[in-house]
Amino acid sequence: MANLSHRPLADADIPTICGFPRSAEELYFLFPRAVWPLTPEQVRATLAVRRDPTVVTIAEEGRERVVGYANYATFEDGRTASLGNVSVDPDLRRRGIAEYLVRTMIDRAFGHHHLPELTLYCFNTNTPALLLYAKLGMTPIALETRVTPWGEPIALFKLRLDAAGWQSASRIAA
Repeated sequence: MANLSHRPLADADIPTICGFPRSAEELYFLFPRAVWPLTPEQVRATLAVRRDPTVVTIAEEGRERVVGYANYATFEDGRTASLGNVSVDPDLRRRGIAEYLVRTMIDRAFGHHHLPELTLYCFNTNTPALLLYAKLGMTPIALETRVTPWGEPIALFKLRLDAAGWQSASRIAA
């Protein structure tokens, strides 16, 4: 998608982000600890323990529109970070916004923070995300069993990418 850019999250962006999950089930996959419906207070509460909250924007009719959001759910200086809350406006999914957002966060982890690795968690039911992460060079390293709020077992993959793997994947994509 053309005209994508990114910047740090602003408080005024938070109500828009709250509209990204369309159901309690979708919210669980995007913000597993949140309670439906997602509220600005819940997002703000995560900011105290998250790092580098980032939004993706597009320019529309001379205005900036927030269309994606992510952060680092965990962060250990010089060691590792875990990408979290990757979410995209439901009306614009499958148009490259998630890829742009994840690439931005990976680039920041390795280029700006100089981390040796980046991890993330993804539920097995999110096939588009799993395929995207594989395309970007992330590989599964663990599988955990979780129980959804509605009582069903679900698999949670932990994926990992190291700096060398990202350089290799970036060269292939270029």
